[in-house]
Amino acid sequence: MGDSSAVTAVVLDCGSTAQILLAGDLDLTTAATLGPAVRHLLTCADISCVEIDVGLVSFCDSSGLSALLNAQKLAASRGVRLYLIQIGPRLEMLLNVTGLGPMLGAPS
Repeated sequence: MGDSSAVTAVVLDCGSTAQILLAGDLDLTTAATLGPAVRHLLTCADISCVEIDVGLVSFCDSSGLSALLNAQKLAASRGVRLYLIQIGPRLEMLLNVTGLGPMLGAPS
């Protein structure tokens, strides 16, 4: 993390399963980029599952966790399953410590 905090979100629409690829720091400065990406996907009637690939996330703070939880709740409210994939060891540890892993579909 540093003064040049950034996250990139790439949305891949693959029919009924869509994927959001996140890369960089998911923190207070950047967490707001996730919501619009998820809302955009949820406008597609064919989407039944959203995978968020966090393999390239280098840092995640409480704001990042909050953004992930808000995305999951938004998807669930529309009957869409949302979960994380490619979880790196640092983020996996954070999810385990906070107990949020199961809510976000992370392995326990």
